[in-house]
Amino acid sequence: MRNLRWFSLFFIVLILFISGATPSTEEQKPQEVELRGKIVCLAEEMHTHYAVELFKSHEHLYGVKTEDGNYYTLLRTSLAEALFVDERLHEKDLIINSRVFPKTQLLEVIRFYAIKDGVVHELYYYCDTCYIRAVAPGNCDCCQAPAVLIEKPLNVDSTIPSP
Repeated sequence: MRNLRWFSLFFIVLILFISGATPSTEEQKPQEVELRGKIVCLAEEMHTHYAVELFKSHEHLYGVKTEDGNYYTLLRTSLAEALFVDERLHEKDLIINSRVFPKTQLLEVIRFYAIKDGVVHELYYYCDTCYIRAVAPGNCDCCQAPAVLIEKPLNVDSTIPSP
């Protein structure tokens, strides 16, 4: 009797698999994208455009507003931390290499660059004392001196054509 139950269970799973009832691995993979836009507080954007009621004092829900007007919510990861805590980055036009998860607008930042005068710039934090780079602002892990934001042009081939 027990073998019959296992066989029935196996048969049902096999039928579901063959019928395509299980999602394919292709559907489950995040999609790598390159976005160009600015960091915004999504709550404030919704307040401005759709009159969403907000408390005067509210937590920021940061995301990216792309050039074509789409919004993506930023996941707070170590590689994205600078976008959450360094407000100077909110003023910059950015290129953000990231992953978007299936059926969402959730963005996992892989790398980001600034566009300044039509030239792509690498952004990082640097300790002049220890010669150490970091991906987020703060004090150097070694000497505890404050790390400085560096904007370095990638190269002459990194010029963005004007629209």
